[in-house]
Amino acid sequence: MCTTGVLRFADGTYALFKNKDFGRTHLDDRLWLDRDVFGVLGMTTWANDDPTTDQYSGFSIGANRHGVLCCDSNVVTLDGLVNYDVMTQVALQQGTDVFSAAEAVRAACASAPTSWGNLVLIDATNAVAVEIRGSDVAVVPLVGPTARSNHHVLLGHHELQEDTTTTALRLASAQRRIEAATDVSDIFELQASHDDDGTGVCNHTDWTTVYSYVLTCAPGRATLHVVQGRPCSGADRVKIDIPLGEHYGQAAVDEFLRAFPTATKHNFANAFQPQ
Repeated sequence: MCTTGVLRFADGTYALFKNKDFGRTHLDDRLWLDRDVFGVLGMTTWANDDPTTDQYSGFSIGANRHGVLCCDSNVVTLDGLVNYDVMTQVALQQGTDVFSAAEAVRAACASAPTSWGNLVLIDATNAVAVEIRGSDVAVVPLVGPTARSNHHVLLGHHELQEDTTTTALRLASAQRRIEAATDVSDIFELQASHDDDGTGVCNHTDWTTVYSYVLTCAPGRATLHVVQGRPCSGADRVKIDIPLGEHYGQAAVDEFLRAFPTATKHNFANAFQPQ
C-alpha cells in the first residue's frame, strides 16, 4: 500500500512523492543507478514478514536523465502476472517524456498482463496517471496537483481491490494537502500527516510507512529527499542530488552513496553496477 502524487511549483520545479507502506515495520531499500536511470527496486514479496525471502523486481520509484519522474502504488497483486513495479522500470528506461513512457507501459502490458497498479509520471511539461489492470491500461493527462493511493480512479472499483479500508481516506487527505502545497516542505508535512488518525498518509495500520520519498526536478537536475521509517517520527530526511546524464561520474556516485540513509548502504552492491 502506498500514497503517491505529482505537482509543480511556481518557480518551475516539479515534484513527485511516495510514501511506501509495507507489511512489516522495517525495510532496507535496494537501488539501481546508472548513467540513464535511478530507481528504488520494487518487490514481489512486499507483505512477507521474513526479509530473507524478499524478491525484488522492477522499480518502485525513480527518475531518468530526460527528467521523467515516476512511481507506483499497488491495487491488486495476482499470481502469474508481471509485477507492476516492472512497468515503472519500463517507463523510466524507455520514456523520454511522460507520454512516450506511458505508451511503453501500454505496449508492455499488452504483451504480458500485469498485476494491478497505479502509476503517476511527471516531466518538465506534462504529467499523467496510468492505471493498470492486467492488459487494460488507462492513461489520463493531469492538469493540476494530483494524488493517488490503492484503488483505480479511472477504471473504477473492483471486488478484488485489496485495500478497502484506508485507500479512499488517504487519497482524499493527500489530494486536499497537495492542492494547497506551495513548496517542498508542504509535501513533507503531507507525508507525515494523520488527518484520519492511523489511516493517515503516514500509515500506522496493518501497513506501515517504511520509506518516505520526494523527487524534485529543476532544469537539468533531479534531487531525492528520503526518510527511512515513518516520516512523522522525526527521523532525518536526507537530500541527495542524483547523478544522471552529464552529472554521472565516480565522484558523484560516491557522494550519492555516502549520503543515502545508512541502513540501506549494504544493499547497494546488489543493484548498483558502475559504468
